[in-house]
Amino acid sequence: MKLLAVLGITLAAFAAPTTARADKALEKNGAWDCKKDPVAHIGNGAGKYRFTGPCKLISVGGGENTLTIESVDTLDVGGAKNKITVGTVGTIDVGGADNTITWKKAKAGDKPILKGQPDKNTITQGK
Repeated sequence: MKLLAVLGITLAAFAAPTTARADKALEKNGAWDCKKDPVAHIGNGAGKYRFTGPCKLISVGGGENTLTIESVDTLDVGGAKNKITVGTVGTIDVGGADNTITWKKAKAGDKPILKGQPDKNTITQGK
């Protein structure tokens, strides 16, 4: 009986989902290297952030931030009045309004995938 209990605990440990989560929640201002951790979240407002390397996801919940991003697969903007400049981007998902997003190059195709309410934001291709 003890053997079955030990076996059950051992199997449960292996069956339990494990996630290596090192997502970064950035505070006011800062630089972040996405080579080390490709996911970052900004919940604050009025900050200035710089992202280098290939990012998987950057989410912005706060407003009136300034972001400079080298490369991101998905840019998720829920806040308002952010100014974001992106080198290469795959998807721009905006739930907020009055954001200014300038992208240089799409990850695939001629332009990035736009989701959410891009019509309530200014999204343009820069040079």
